[in-house]
Amino acid sequence: MALKVAVIGATGSVGKQTLEVIDRFPDKFVPTLLVGGKNVELLKILGKKYGCSVFSPWLHGPAELPLDKLESSDIMVYAASTVDYLNYMSHFLGLGKPVCLSTKEIIVEAWPLIESFSGLIRPVDSEHSALWRIGAKEPGVKSIYVVGSGGSLRDRKREEIENATLDQVLSHPVWNMGPKVTFDSAFLINKSMEVIEASHLFNLRGEQISIVIERTGSIHALVDFVDGSRNVFFSKPTMLIPIAYALSYPSILPLDEETVRQPGDALGYRLDKPDFDRFPWGKLGHYALELGYTSRMAFSVADEIAFECFKDKIMKPSDIYDFLVKAIEDYRAISYPESITEYFSLRHDMIEKMWKEVRAI
Repeated sequence: MALKVAVIGATGSVGKQTLEVIDRFPDKFVPTLLVGGKNVELLKILGKKYGCSVFSPWLHGPAELPLDKLESSDIMVYAASTVDYLNYMSHFLGLGKPVCLSTKEIIVEAWPLIESFSGLIRPVDSEHSALWRIGAKEPGVKSIYVVGSGGSLRDRKREEIENATLDQVLSHPVWNMGPKVTFDSAFLINKSMEVIEASHLFNLRGEQISIVIERTGSIHALVDFVDGSRNVFFSKPTMLIPIAYALSYPSILPLDEETVRQPGDALGYRLDKPDFDRFPWGKLGHYALELGYTSRMAFSVADEIAFECFKDKIMKPSDIYDFLVKAIEDYRAISYPESITEYFSLRHDMIEKMWKEVRAI
């Protein structure tokens, strides 16, 4: 019988690719609830295509997401670029049902609130999916490597990075992603976030996690073990593979994707250390790990604001760095919320405080 799938963020990049996987395997998966954002026309089209329920705040106003449709689903894909549906995700996990999670903000910001359900969370981020598949959760892990392609500014000089335009920042050389993720990638902010994600998902210390650059996007993760062995994950730079794996776990679906390269070439990969002089934002994940959960939450919230400020030409890259560091440090002594309600309250306060600081620039 086909699994009933609820997709949060169905009209975004990962959501649409999730539906592509579902289309390839209609005997295995069927959408029962599609949640979207402002693109309500596409959401309506998808609802008609699959004959399933749809929801968007822009379509239904203040109405609540239909819990009956959510609860009748077997599995959730959380691919929205917002934490707004955290309550529903937590409720779904509380039913003992798995969540395929690609929204790094939830893992970075809200991990203490969902950690008890960690066994039901299946990472969809390409790096963390790869780490999961090659043993990052297994005993005997010595260290792991979060791999990036370097982003759109990887070959720019420091002065060029400081004066980069929005178009330059959003022109990723390997991946086709949403604008916020592409922005984060350009400054290695996404790698900082992924360091925090990896620490939470795989229960590892910051010093066990390193960032490396592999320019083709063909290597997604490496895991070193205490016996001197190393696992490496190769694949084409496509989100279809981690999405399909999360949906079908522990099975592997026949996607018929070409392998990344011939087996004899696999030893020829090149890994580079990030240039933190040009990309100091890439060190902030380790810094936030040192300072605690609330600092990690503040880092993620400040990053959202920094993206808006960069788009509106309020901040240059160096301003973004200073802004993120200040956010991390300002919240180091603040206790982490004990409930989701308190989490959203603190998040609201953070956003208000940070925007006041921006307006004072």
